[in-house]
Amino acid sequence: AQSVNLDSFQDIQLMKNEFCAVIEVNASWNWQNRVPLEKIDKCYTGYIDLSNKDIGAVIQKEWGITVVPTIIIFEYGKEVKRFEADLSMKFRQDEILNNIRKEIRQ
Repeated sequence: AQSVNLDSFQDIQLMKNEFCAVIEVNASWNWQNRVPLEKIDKCYTGYIDLSNKDIGAVIQKEWGITVVPTIIIFEYGKEVKRFEADLSMKFRQDEILNNIRKEIRQ
């Protein structure tokens, strides 16, 4: 699957049409700790950069983002599960991908 960068409110609205969406909220300065969501097959996957001046602060407030990266699983725009990184500001890649896959099995 291909992941997209959600860099406008329009992109985020379109994501809400998806049955399953896995979105990583991160910041450009922490991009080396990005999780390769392309490895998730059954869901729409995307990234939001909190450094984005247009949407970053709004998303951080509306979604209650307190740490990056945060990965949120949505069903039709409604949050169903959230994973937050620890103080290292990164996930153990295999572990988080397995946890996401467990959550989205239908």
